[in-house]
Amino acid sequence: MIMNAELSRAGEGRIIIPTVYRNNYLAALKAASHNSNFDSLIATLSFAQRYTARIDFSSRASAEAALARTNALRDPNEADAAGIRLLMP
Repeated sequence: MIMNAELSRAGEGRIIIPTVYRNNYLAALKAASHNSNFDSLIATLSFAQRYTARIDFSSRASAEAALARTNALRDPNEADAAGIRLLMP
């Protein structure tokens, strides 16, 4: 919430990490904290920010349809096993 508050304050788009993208996000956080590799975290957050900006949140129905269409709500472990990825809307 703090990250999104700061992004909004700076006039930047908010970031939502879709469920299916959770493992990617956690791996990027781990790389940043254990190996000081912030490149993957920046790339992960940048993708998530672009993704979030393309979702139509004007109504719950449109948002839910877009999230379903892009695999956002899929279980991350099941999706990884099946080769299902988050799709850019």
